[in-house]
Amino acid sequence: MAKANESATVDKVDNSIGKLPAESSVLVVGAGGIGCELLKSLALCRFRSIGVIDLDTIEVSNLNRQFLFRREHVGQPKATVACDSIRRLCPSINIEPFHGDVITDPQFDISFYKRYDLVINALDNVQARQHVNRMCLLCSKPLIDSGSTGYNGQATLILKGRTQCYDCIEKPKQQRTYAVCTIRNTPSQPIHCIVWAKFLYNQLFGDNDDPNNEDVTPDADDPENGTTNGQEPVNTTAENGHHRISTRDWIQAEMEEFQPVRIFNKLFFDDINYLTTMKNLWEKRRQPIPIQYEQARQIQENTLNGQSDHEQSATPKLNDQRIQSINEYVQMFIESLNELKQRCDKQRQAASSSKEPAFLVWDKNDDADLRFVTASANLRAYIFGINLTSKFDVKSMAGNIIPAVATTNAIVAGITVLQARKVLATLPRSSNDHTLTSIKQLTNVFISTDRKTGAIIQSIQLEEPNPSCIQCSDLEQPVRVRLNMSLFTLHSLYERLIRKHLKMNKPDVIIADGSGRILVSADDDEDEEMMLKTLDQFKLINGTILLCEEEYDDETNEALLQHMKIKLMLEHTDTITDKNEYIIVDDQVIGEIKQIKQSLKRKYLEDDDDDDDNIQHLDDYQNELNIVKKTKKLSTSHDEHNNGPMHTSFVMLVDDQASA
Repeated sequence: MAKANESATVDKVDNSIGKLPAESSVLVVGAGGIGCELLKSLALCRFRSIGVIDLDTIEVSNLNRQFLFRREHVGQPKATVACDSIRRLCPSINIEPFHGDVITDPQFDISFYKRYDLVINALDNVQARQHVNRMCLLCSKPLIDSGSTGYNGQATLILKGRTQCYDCIEKPKQQRTYAVCTIRNTPSQPIHCIVWAKFLYNQLFGDNDDPNNEDVTPDADDPENGTTNGQEPVNTTAENGHHRISTRDWIQAEMEEFQPVRIFNKLFFDDINYLTTMKNLWEKRRQPIPIQYEQARQIQENTLNGQSDHEQSATPKLNDQRIQSINEYVQMFIESLNELKQRCDKQRQAASSSKEPAFLVWDKNDDADLRFVTASANLRAYIFGINLTSKFDVKSMAGNIIPAVATTNAIVAGITVLQARKVLATLPRSSNDHTLTSIKQLTNVFISTDRKTGAIIQSIQLEEPNPSCIQCSDLEQPVRVRLNMSLFTLHSLYERLIRKHLKMNKPDVIIADGSGRILVSADDDEDEEMMLKTLDQFKLINGTILLCEEEYDDETNEALLQHMKIKLMLEHTDTITDKNEYIIVDDQVIGEIKQIKQSLKRKYLEDDDDDDDNIQHLDDYQNELNIVKKTKKLSTSHDEHNNGPMHTSFVMLVDDQASA
């Protein structure tokens, strides 16, 4: 009886709040570490309509923390497999996968986001988060941004006009995690070699009992070393007899005798030879070239990968900023190896009579530590044909490596679902209204292991929007322009669209992505070669927002400086094949087009009742847009008592031939 009353009470409470999970639709962007935990928690909390976007496919290194995936799923899209796993957990759920790039895929436009009541970010990169932030601001959808770095995490709320958006505060330098199979087998960037070198440091001098210390030995279980569909990997015991020898196990005995040359040859010759036996890895990649110690000592070049002598000597550099030759890195490796071995022996002796740890901990500010990682990383980079990195840059890059922790992801996901329940409780039951009734009970939630800040899980009051934020300070919709990024040039954008069409004189054009990058400066002379480049060559993508801003003197008062700002949102489409064509798809413009169409229909009916072809022609949406050729006038309204930016509106003119 008590349980029945309790259940009735719960039902009564649920019915008194806003939207219920079962009535709501949620879009989850990202199906990785946090995303897997999040989808599971959403399903168990009775969310019944979920969309999932993810671009990536499953790798072996994902399996230790992304529990919706299994070995047989390697190589398959994360979004698809995650949704299949959730359906097995909850057969009644309506969950739909979208395998694509949330930034560049044209299907993820504003109308797509409007299908959902709430959007949740579970992303691991800044650019994608900024894009989703912009899209949610444009369609006034609540956004929960979740994330984790090591043992810290957060679930923050972004509510248009009422809280800070993702771009309201400056972001720290991005910190990333990397797939272990890439680090061990197929590095392609300097950072991959630096991560490998840090793993190697821990293998040689660190805590070998720590399960997070990855083995640096090549791994035949790499998914690309097999066929497909989870079959067994290709046999890597080559005809020349190369076998895999685990560095973790080998080093225990080797460090007792300690022969630096043997260690060098094991890492840069034996292991690389073993890697070359994995033929599938090198079908579309440059195969690494193993080098022995005596051979490496003779290599005096540092130009293997296009780093010319001219680039090296163009400007004076400090020693730490100079790319050294391979034989110098060999010497640096041996010297730092000897120094660290002596230090490690002393540390172990001290640990035998004290509570000191019996191992070394890598410190980017320690010169021997840094020299070892710099030398190891560059020797490996040379072998794989990757650009070498200065000691100065290694210090900067190596200090930003933070591991992904499964427990943190689970905590963040649980908090994010609670945040989602709170947001939905403030939404009206009407499916067409997404205005939050009250945000008094809402907070941001942070997870921190820094006890100085208080509890590990903390609720922080919501911050008001930053008035200087480019993304959310102006709450008006930007002008949406549809064009083909691969055909439309910067010259056409600036001269035809911005200056001729929008009637701006000579504005600065700034990419509103938080970087402050200026695309066109009004103060500089135009570079003809640059102006002829297409927009995609400037890495402008679907959803990019441009801020066009100019200053001019008021004609009636030369001392009064006026500001004019227009936001442009660029939308890519492959359907436009003319390099000079573009379409304005602003909501107000669409309304104008509909009015024009109705008036033209009436005109055609009055002139010729039998001319059905003309009416059918106007019913085609693409042809509706084609009747709008140019802007007749860009009117401005300015409050005499308001010194803020002017507001713009469009008056459309029908093509003379279409209305004749």
